[in-house]
Amino acid sequence: MRKSKRLDLISTIVKDNDIRSKAEIVDYLDKHFGIKYSVATISRDLNELKIYKMPTANNDRCYRKFNDNAQNEAKTKLIAFYNDEIEKVTIKDHYLIVKTSPGFAQSVNFYIDQLNLNEVLGTVGGNDTILILVSSADVTEFVHYQLFGQTYQEELKS
Repeated sequence: MRKSKRLDLISTIVKDNDIRSKAEIVDYLDKHFGIKYSVATISRDLNELKIYKMPTANNDRCYRKFNDNAQNEAKTKLIAFYNDEIEKVTIKDHYLIVKTSPGFAQSVNFYIDQLNLNEVLGTVGGNDTILILVSSADVTEFVHYQLFGQTYQEELKS
């Protein structure tokens, strides 16, 4: 099978099914089409197609195609999370600590990472806490505004 056809097939499989692992794609191709590919090949194809594991509505993670509106959608989700699931944001030196409702930190962290902010050096997320490292102490409040569309006021979220 030509690579272009394989890419089309993988894209369709991911679009029509809740795929949770690369091995599921390999198995699906083998079972339904009798075609065998390695997980490494599928992994390269997923990267080329911009298909990544993303949170779904029920907080599960399935492969989905990354779309060009992802940053706008991420911003909308973060603002909704800020209002509903984020309990507290603390700014200290060159980092932010975001405290969420139990189980929401990974989803919030995913959308923070999707924004690809230059000022954010990296994020670390647990079950209900996210650490956001920023480039300098001078931009922490600006990063807060970029993420949540709100001016940082510690007394409001404490």
